[in-house]
Amino acid sequence: MNPITISTLPQEISLPTTTPVLKPEVSNENFKDTLSKFVQSVNDLQTKAGDAETSFLKGDITDVHQVMIAVEEASVAFELLMEIRNKLLDSYQQIIRMSV
Repeated sequence: MNPITISTLPQEISLPTTTPVLKPEVSNENFKDTLSKFVQSVNDLQTKAGDAETSFLKGDITDVHQVMIAVEEASVAFELLMEIRNKLLDSYQQIIRMSV
């Protein structure tokens, strides 16, 4: 049986550099303002989608893809808004059911 020998020395191992941890920015906005802005942006997307559909029907827009993208963006944003509403209502109901 022949012994195994290592004839070369390992090269210097370089350790990965660490990146500094970024602290989240503190916002002066409260939850109400943030939620209001989100609802307003969903409303804007819905309006934009409606305008795109109207323009397509009038013949101003010939690319159906633009219309479908606008409609899907509005749909996804609205679904997200409904899920946020449902979670908020569930949280509220859990808080109400808590016994002190």
